[in-house]
Amino acid sequence: MAGFLGPAVTEVHSWGPGAQENLDRALVAGVMLEAVLHTPDLLSEPQARRRQVKGRLQDLLVAYLAGRVTLDRFRTLMSHLDRWFALYYPLLPPAGPLEAKVAPDPPCPSPWKRQALRDDLLEHWLHGHRGILPRRRHRKFHEDKLRAFLNDTQGGWFRLKDFQQHFDLDRKTAWEYLQKLRQAGLLDHNRGRATAVRYCLAPQFLVIQAHRLRPRLAQALAHLPRELTARVADWLLATAGEAFWEKEMAQSLPGNHLPKIIEDLKAANLLEEVGQWGPNRLLRLPGPWLKEADG
Repeated sequence: MAGFLGPAVTEVHSWGPGAQENLDRALVAGVMLEAVLHTPDLLSEPQARRRQVKGRLQDLLVAYLAGRVTLDRFRTLMSHLDRWFALYYPLLPPAGPLEAKVAPDPPCPSPWKRQALRDDLLEHWLHGHRGILPRRRHRKFHEDKLRAFLNDTQGGWFRLKDFQQHFDLDRKTAWEYLQKLRQAGLLDHNRGRATAVRYCLAPQFLVIQAHRLRPRLAQALAHLPRELTARVADWLLATAGEAFWEKEMAQSLPGNHLPKIIEDLKAANLLEEVGQWGPNRLLRLPGPWLKEADG
């Protein structure tokens, strides 16, 4: 088992044996947690479960450290394994898999709560186009209500009907306001006809490079219905580049399509996997799709 873990190990040796032991103990604790999280068929009988977890821990340590630490370092770590295992194992739930003892849904905000809009650019636009909005604050259509509507849509497509209902306007007045906002550069149009017409916030006001993302995503998911592809794009725009759980995505998109959608997006560099909680993967739109802060 030749090789080294890396520069960090050499530095720890220079700190003294106490620091090295703390590092080894933390390593064992972390690998033990992983052993439990990724063993879905943990035994319920206490002694059998203890042996199962310890065996899995030993297997993982060998797999992770082989070729990365010297044989002497590995033997030293394993010589302390029984003591550290006895220290940490009682902290685990007494029976059943660990996943049954923790929240099934890891804490993570809905994408619709993330900040997908560039507030600085939106405020600058509103300040420079106040002539479009009614001046009397009590009117149905006003700046605060427009700001709230755009934050709700998070850059996704919406219908004339959605706009009309939010502001409680008649259809003709709502359509006229939409045209004014389009002409002033705040909104985009999908060039659809009749009931297929959709609007969205112009891409320059979003954190994600929507003008590049939408066509790339349509190409990657060309085998899917156009409406579903648009929903996937809206989802990714709403995440603002922050990580989200696969289970979150499943709540908004058809579950039978989701596994292939995720794999296709990963292949097209439109998604990356950054973590996992049991079977639930943590995903994220890669950094290059984000705009620069001053973009």
